[in-house]
Amino acid sequence: MRMFVLPCLAVCVALAHFGGAVEENKAEGDGKTVEKRGLHLGDYHHYQPHHEHHHEHIKTVTIEKKVPVPYTVTKHVPYTVEKKIPYEVKVDVPQPYIVEKKVPVHVKEYVKVPVHVPKPYEVIKKIPYEVKVPVDKPYEVKVPVPQPYEVIKKIPYEVKVPVPQPYEVIKKVPHEVKVEVPVPKPYEVIKKVPYEVKYEVEKPYDVEVPKPYDVEVEKPYTVVVEKKVPYEVKVPVDKPYKVEVEKPYPVHVKVPVPQPYTVEKKVPYTVEKPVPYEVRVPIEKPIPVYSEVKVPIHKEIPVPHKYHVEVPIFKHHHEHEDDHHEEYQSHGHGHGHY
Repeated sequence: MRMFVLPCLAVCVALAHFGGAVEENKAEGDGKTVEKRGLHLGDYHHYQPHHEHHHEHIKTVTIEKKVPVPYTVTKHVPYTVEKKIPYEVKVDVPQPYIVEKKVPVHVKEYVKVPVHVPKPYEVIKKIPYEVKVPVDKPYEVKVPVPQPYEVIKKIPYEVKVPVPQPYEVIKKVPHEVKVEVPVPKPYEVIKKVPYEVKYEVEKPYDVEVPKPYDVEVEKPYTVVVEKKVPYEVKVPVDKPYKVEVEKPYPVHVKVPVPQPYTVEKKVPYTVEKPVPYEVRVPIEKPIPVYSEVKVPIHKEIPVPHKYHVEVPIFKHHHEHEDDHHEEYQSHGHGHGHY
């Protein structure tokens, strides 16, 4: 038993001396000192069980305790940023451009309004009758006539139009234009073939029809119909009286007659009228004419789409901070590095 205890005590004393030296150096820098009494079992080389020597030594030990402090860690999370890039869109605008302008137009709307019509209805009829008005004798009316009197006469004259010789006649001659149309092979032909479709119909069933019933018809009743009867309306008119009217008498109007007097005479003359006629133009072999055919081309334009990106949020729990910090240090990571 003694052989086992002695080496252990020796190792403990050696460690205590080494630790005390280290702790004294740390205590000088930090200023935190703790006094502890060490164990000294004397000189183990000259161990005497009956004569034990006890010596007390004061030692300074500095203890550093690491307290985990939560700190923020910035993490770069890539996310998509939508950026609008303007691009040119070509729109076909017809020339000339049609501009529609809204012009207000008054529209009359007839609304039916009930109008009360009295009965019997009063009819006012206008009957013309002769009214005699006294008129004075006929009087002279003067008509102003310019001197000399101007007479406008239209005289036809020949207008010469220059026509190039030979005269060019433009005639549109239709001709066949062959356009190749791609047809898939084999060509799919959809043909409707009639076929009989049988429907299951149940046996005829009885339908209840109600018996004929009596309908009350009201007897004819009297209707008052207003009938228009013409009747004579007497209008008081004075008796006819005689009106003295003089017989017509000649009235002399002075109209100057120019000398010599011009006489208009219609003289026939020839008028050339263009008559269209067929002109045959000799055309050699048929010339192939190529026409442009517009073919729609589908162009894909990228359109930005919005989608949701989940960003992780780090939450610090005070209950498990010590465990996480110890695991983090056990992997060899330092502070400030993620």
